Amino acid sequence: MPAAPSPPGRTRVAVVVLTLDAARWLPGCFGSLRAARRASPEIDLDLIAVDNGSRDGTAGLLRTGWPEVTVVETGENLGYAGGNDVGLRLALERGAEHVFLLNPDTEVDPGFLSEALAVARARPDAGAIQSLILLAGERGLVNTSGNEIHFLGFGWCGAYRSPAAAVPPGPREIAFASGAAVLYRASALREVGLLDEALFLYQEDLDLGWRLRLAGHPNLVAPRSVVFHHYEFSRSPRKYYFLERNRWWVLLKNVRARNLLLLLPFLLAAEAGLHLLAAASGWLPQKLRADVDALRPGALRRVLSERRRIAALRTVSDREIFRLFTPAVDFEGAASAWFTRPANALLRAAWAVLRPLVR
Repeated sequence: MPAAPSPPGRTRVAVVVLTLDAARWLPGCFGSLRAARRASPEIDLDLIAVDNGSRDGTAGLLRTGWPEVTVVETGENLGYAGGNDVGLRLALERGAEHVFLLNPDTEVDPGFLSEALAVARARPDAGAIQSLILLAGERGLVNTSGNEIHFLGFGWCGAYRSPAAAVPPGPREIAFASGAAVLYRASALREVGLLDEALFLYQEDLDLGWRLRLAGHPNLVAPRSVVFHHYEFSRSPRKYYFLERNRWWVLLKNVRARNLLLLLPFLLAAEAGLHLLAAASGWLPQKLRADVDALRPGALRRVLSERRRIAALRTVSDREIFRLFTPAVDFEGAASAWFTRPANALLRAAWAVLRPLVR
């Protein structure tokens, strides 16, 4: 049953933390959330942990150590999208006005939620407000100050390892909000839908941010809302599989047909380079499998169905969306300079030709 409405002057917010074998992170994450609750008495805070099939006793430790947390066990690994959607649905059923997704390997500043809500109140059109995410082991450095989208569909952490002191102090629009620490407006989620569970892992936050922007709800960063993340970049072949498969699905779902045709020559040229890079880096089998799986008939039928649903939500043009995109590949774990330097020169030239034609 939905919870009773919050008293006047108070805001009902749910924080959803998805866990998978996260026992070592619980004291830092939930200990800091407990401190944040004490620091923000004006917020009706609903803490929800969704355990995605942990084998290290995470769920039991949560129930024992943090009884104020609602623990939901999925019984299996539903992926980032599926597991978080369990928490999002519960939060919306309980009447949350905003839902904050938080990674378990984080620690929050006591005022993180109040600062994010201040930006949400000042910008009632915003759909997502990302915290300034700093590296937990090097707290003066940025993990992401707002994620980047490449015009070919890649997404990555913005301003990675740049000085935190150099981040502009005021809220600003970003291409998409990192799912590691982001406040979503409940009304916007009800409008555009939750995370796409078919993506399973990676690109889900990019896809949701894109949908929000298409529906007229910008993604913002709130630099005074600070979260510390124990971040480690992974180069696993499995990760590259999901990134490449999901990149195609996100583009096919969200870009208008005429603009997909404009992109197609550049996408195909990039594919040639990516196959060479994958072969040189040892993940060519995963790249080939991702290509095949992205274009399976069943997958394409689902994508076309999603395209129709998303088109009905659209209030802004692709030109408006693409203005926040970048032409350069500049992210953590990028390929060596021998590949990225010439590739970026070609990509900037392609973008200079392409961008004026997007409508």
